Formats: sequence, structure tokens, C-alpha cells
Amino acid sequence: MNRVQEEKLAVRPITITSWKTRFAYGFWQILTGIYNTLVVLYVLSTILTNRIWRIGRDPSRKNFRPLDLTRPLKIGIVSEYYYPHLGGLSGDVHYAAVEFAKKGHDVKLITSHVAEPHNIYFSERGFEIIRIGRSIPVIANGSLAKVSFAWNLGAQVRKMIREQKFDVIHIHCPLTPLLPIMVQRYADCPTIGHLHTLMRAKPLVYSLFEKHLSRLMNDFEGNIAVSEVCAKPFREWFKCKFEVIPNGVPIAEFQAPHPKIPTFNDGKTNFFFIGRMEPRNGISVLIDAFRIIHREEPETRLILAGAGPLKSFYEDSIEPELRPHVHFIGPILEEKPQYFATADINICPTTRVASLGVTFLESMASGKPTVASDIAAFNETAEAGKEVLMAHPDKPEEFAAQALRLIREPGLGAILARRSLLKMQKQYDWAIIIDRVDQFTREVLAPYAEQERMKVREP
Repeated sequence: MNRVQEEKLAVRPITITSWKTRFAYGFWQILTGIYNTLVVLYVLSTILTNRIWRIGRDPSRKNFRPLDLTRPLKIGIVSEYYYPHLGGLSGDVHYAAVEFAKKGHDVKLITSHVAEPHNIYFSERGFEIIRIGRSIPVIANGSLAKVSFAWNLGAQVRKMIREQKFDVIHIHCPLTPLLPIMVQRYADCPTIGHLHTLMRAKPLVYSLFEKHLSRLMNDFEGNIAVSEVCAKPFREWFKCKFEVIPNGVPIAEFQAPHPKIPTFNDGKTNFFFIGRMEPRNGISVLIDAFRIIHREEPETRLILAGAGPLKSFYEDSIEPELRPHVHFIGPILEEKPQYFATADINICPTTRVASLGVTFLESMASGKPTVASDIAAFNETAEAGKEVLMAHPDKPEEFAAQALRLIREPGLGAILARRSLLKMQKQYDWAIIIDRVDQFTREVLAPYAEQERMKVREP
């Protein structure tokens, strides 16, 4: 057994050293429970008043307007999540809208209102943003989820759809209440659902309402999943088909030369993590791994970017002697490429709930080596040992061993980084991904355009 493996016995568990933090965390959990209960009641009342069970039972929804696929399309993109909310889905819908607009399509991104002054209604990248309801947070699936709040949400959605007259609507996270479900309920054109969530076990609510959810998923004219591991359980549960098309990466934004962050440009080895401060992103494992790394290699630093309700919890878990070497920098967006340029090694310790991992794609596109969790979603994207190094998601000593290997074998890191970047350029650039989405969209719409041509030919 080598020294790194022996360190497993010396890893300090995550502890909260302040009784005030323990009390605040417990009180936060109680308030969260009460708040979530009120949000659930709102969601249920909205579902009932809008008769969501009518999805899949209303034949009039299929009476689509004439489609002409020889001209640019009017495309709606629906998402509960959009900037300033940071996360993979926000970036996914943003760049999808950007690339669709570049193709000449008339694009409307449909989301909810957020706190001022962030309610932008037109992007300089060429698409309009329609905001319905107000975005409110709710804790769900181990993460901070969002729900669109408005007492007349259904009426607002109906009015928007009636006015816009879309050719097709892409609905992201289609089973997420409330905005995606509400748009599907009142859509008057073909819709395509985009699945981003990995379910390792069938939730109780899915079992209770399996018949209704199956009808909803099969009401879409097409379905896209970001990975095979994401699509597989939904195929089995709801008997629906999926086209697997992953998320993309804005390669050009990472390829441009970016200056390093001066504060962290001092010759130390910088480990970089970006993601929400929540358990499913494996932050406790990362911190434990860095304890081992720093004892072995003192000239190291851990930089963690991201926001979340447990940020102070993780900060408080760092012992005083390690704190000068661990930096929680909060949420970043425009500065992201600059931080990737500053990093020497990227760490993606995401747990098994990842369906693809946009930050994993960004890490591979950054031109720096990556150590990632050995999970199904990441294995679907990268080859361990060839493009990235992987470690067991629950074992900090494995992350430490792989990270130390990269420090001591810089040539290996350079090879991994080049191979990762090449794969991202060839397969995951957003322009390539949206070409695949656009082709699938036209395949979905083709039968309806053909129907219109046949009607014109009839005497």
C-alpha cells in the first residue's frame, strides 16, 4: 500500500465546527420543509385547475397549422431555468437559442421572471425572451429547483401560445412543474421534449401517476435525451422513444486566449471545481481529497466556483490550517473561461445522479486535464485513461491519487487535455449539436408538412 492509499485512514470527516452554523442549518431545514409544502400545494392546485390530465386526450391539439419546411421556422424553447440562474440547463437552452437564431430561425425562449434587474427580454445573440410568472425556488432531487409562480399561469400560457403561433416548441425537462407541463397542456403545434434528468430509481409519484405521465411523454411528437443512461429508465417506465443528442460546449469561448486570474497566478498548482454547492456534486468528497493532496503537495490550491444553500456549510467544514488554500469564489459566468485558464487540473466529483454534466464537458474543452467521477454518464462521454482520469465517486483517496499522478506526470496531463479538447471540437461543439437537433426537428415535422401538401393537391 502506498502513502496516498494509507492516507484514507487519516481523512478528516466533514464536521461543522460552529454551533451557530449547526443551529442555522437545522432551522433552515425546518423552514425549507414548511416552504416546500406550500409550493407543492400551489403546484397541485395549478395542475387541478388546468386539468393537466387532458394532455394526450385532446385530439384538437393535433390540428396543427400548415407547415412549410422550406422557410425558417418559428421556434419556442421552454425552460424553467435561464440566466441569471446558473447551471447546465440555463447554458443548454441559451446556446440552443443562439445556434437556432444563427440558422435564421425566429427563436423565442420562454421562461419566468426573476429578481430585477435581470429580466432581459431580448438577447444580443439574436433571440427574444418571453417571461411568464415568477421564478420561485424549491428543494427537489437533491438540488435547488425552480417553479414558475402565477395564480393565472395557465391563462398566461394560453395567451402567449395563441399570440405567437409557433411552428414547433422544444420543451426542456418536460415532467418538471410547472411551466413545461403547462406549455405542453396548451400547445397548438408539434412539441419536442428534452430530457435532462437521470433517475436511478422510479420515484413514488411516477408509480402513482404512471398512466398519466406515460400519456404526457407520448403526447410529444418527438423526444430527445442528453444521454443513453438518462433515456433508458424513461423508455422502460413510459414506453416512449428517445433520440439521444448530448448537450454542447461553446468551444470558441474556451479557445480564445484568456488571462489568468492574478490572485491565483503564483506558481501553485490550482485545482478547479465549478458547480452548485450541494451534496449531489460531491463537494464533501472533493474537500476530503484535497486534504490528502495538500499534505502530499503543499504548493496546491483548491478553487470552488458556484453558489448554493450549503455554501456556508462547506466553508465551515474546512479546518483553520487548510482555509488559506481553499477558496470559495461564488457564482461565475463571464469569468468562467478565465478561471479554466487559471486552473491546472479540473475536478468533477459529481455523484451518480448526473445525466451528462455540462461542467464535465466544459472541463474537457478547457485544454486542461480532468479528474472525474467514474459514473455511467461520464463514461458515455469520455474514455477513462485516454481522455480523462476517473475515480470512484465515493472515495476521496482515489481522487487524490489521480490528482497527484497528474501533478507528478505533467506529460500525461498534457496528452489527456489534447485528446479531450479534440473530442469536444469534433463531437460536442454547439454548432454540431444544434445541427443534429435541427435535423431531428425537421424529421419530426416532415409528416405534418407532407399532410399539408396532400391537402393542397386534393381537388
